[in-house]
Amino acid sequence: MDVYFVRHGITNWNKEKRYLGHSDIGLIRSELSQLNNLQKVLSRLNFDHVFTSDLLRCQETLAYLSIPSQVSIDCRLREINFGDWEGKTYDELKNQIAYRNWLENWEVYSIPNGESAETFKSRIDFFFYELFQQAMETSPAKILVMTHGGVIRYLVSKYVSSRSFWDLTISHGQGIRLTFEQQKGEWVCSSLLAVPFQEKEK
Repeated sequence: MDVYFVRHGITNWNKEKRYLGHSDIGLIRSELSQLNNLQKVLSRLNFDHVFTSDLLRCQETLAYLSIPSQVSIDCRLREINFGDWEGKTYDELKNQIAYRNWLENWEVYSIPNGESAETFKSRIDFFFYELFQQAMETSPAKILVMTHGGVIRYLVSKYVSSRSFWDLTISHGQGIRLTFEQQKGEWVCSSLLAVPFQEKEK
């Protein structure tokens, strides 16, 4: 099963480097043309199903890409809830002990009035548990998941042992393809590829 994880296009808060989690902000219209290369790549693929976060920035990105496939909207694909840090920048937070602790170990320290790592990971894990269960009942599939940077970081760190959470950088309107194979009853990632990608890459 090939799963294409795509990060939504850019918003004003992204451009200003503000933390953007559950706040529902749309895309910058003048920046939509940056998605054209991605659109060309994805238009050549036939997706069996498309899943998207329910937040506006993901749905607007998907609408611009015009992928001809059945779409399921799922709130479990949202970015982490940044709570008190929503809309804040690194410079505004860097002197807070809670913030420095979180940067040091995001899986242990929680965001004030936000979402814990355990809650964030469990909702994404449950989505993928259902996806894998469904894949076992059907033939190998090609899936598109329109989501957020933190979600993609977590999934890659979970399924690709050589990548840590902070190790991966996904730009807006970019993504990765993970290929999963069933081995001894478990789904294992057998390859990772950047999207859009060069034709010569394998």
